[in-house]
Amino acid sequence: MVKYPYMSHPHASFLAEFQIAINKMKHYAMPDLVEAAQKKHDELLANETVTEHEIHKALSDFGRREYPFRKAYHDLCAGDEEQRLQSLVLERLDEGVKNKVLEHTKHGVLIDDYVKSKLFEEELTPEERLQIENAILLAEEVLNSQCDERTAKRKEQYVDLVKKWEDERDRLQKMIDQLRAMGKGSVKWQSEIDSITDKLEEGWSIVERDPQEEEIKKEIEYWDTVLHEVEDETVA
Repeated sequence: MVKYPYMSHPHASFLAEFQIAINKMKHYAMPDLVEAAQKKHDELLANETVTEHEIHKALSDFGRREYPFRKAYHDLCAGDEEQRLQSLVLERLDEGVKNKVLEHTKHGVLIDDYVKSKLFEEELTPEERLQIENAILLAEEVLNSQCDERTAKRKEQYVDLVKKWEDERDRLQKMIDQLRAMGKGSVKWQSEIDSITDKLEEGWSIVERDPQEEEIKKEIEYWDTVLHEVEDETVA
């Protein structure tokens, strides 16, 4: 449930997600980026007339900027992170709640996926769900602390990884820009292509799934075919 100071804002849930994302950014992004994101969040929160579109744009703008830092941080800390998270969560649960979670995770289901499933809502009481959610937050704090130490010890490697993911971000954005450019001048299809590219760019949002190369490529290939068919019909 979204709590104060978000209660009175018409777009409370989006802003609450924005704040959660900023709190996570503190572990891996540059301080000036975190500061700028927090300032933007606070401005949006103070403005009850702000539109949902403006909030989504802010999320996408900052998501595009934090993407390489998040990816580099994950590269340094990935591996057995899921298993370590699971162990840290389980050791913080009462025996009865722990056994309920183990019923699912012993078959290979990740605890994050279990929490997002309908079974989590259906099988557990509100008190049990809260206990698990709090255990996850505490476990994530421990993992973040461990990863912070690992990143500090491998600073040069981290910088190189950030550069690698900056290049990847720019490459994906160029593909999205290519798709948008394909619609320029097409009276029939430009608005639809613009809508699709807008949706793809929402993937940069801090709270959304990252843009996927395969998805962008499929759209480019599809619209290349459609637009050439239009040209052929015009010539005919």
